[in-house]
Amino acid sequence: MTSVRQVVEDYYEHIDSGRLADAVQLMTQDVKLTFANAEPVTGREAASASIQFVLDQCTKIRHSIFHWIEPQPATDGTTEVTFEIRIHYWLNSGKELDIPGAVYASFDSDNQCTEQRLYGDLTAVFA
Repeated sequence: MTSVRQVVEDYYEHIDSGRLADAVQLMTQDVKLTFANAEPVTGREAASASIQFVLDQCTKIRHSIFHWIEPQPATDGTTEVTFEIRIHYWLNSGKELDIPGAVYASFDSDNQCTEQRLYGDLTAVFA
């Protein structure tokens, strides 16, 4: 079985290479996604639209994972992870940004993401 760490790395690789549809397939149908101060969205379709909204601001994006905290699976088969992330944005305006953040994510027993919360200041992305 694929590790949660590998699922997370695959998820960001899909997004960074423009394969959003593949990324959202790593989520449960009822995934809960929260970007920074935005209201949470629920479901793959809503998650995809939320991520696409961010991607529409960019010509390119790259995610780098740092300081991974290796979790112990819960008795119900779920796994929760937290990690530091840096996201490099190449904005449509020509500006480049490197924004730090933190992510909390949970995964079911099949290693599908059930929830993701990204904490970071994305103000400059939308300025």
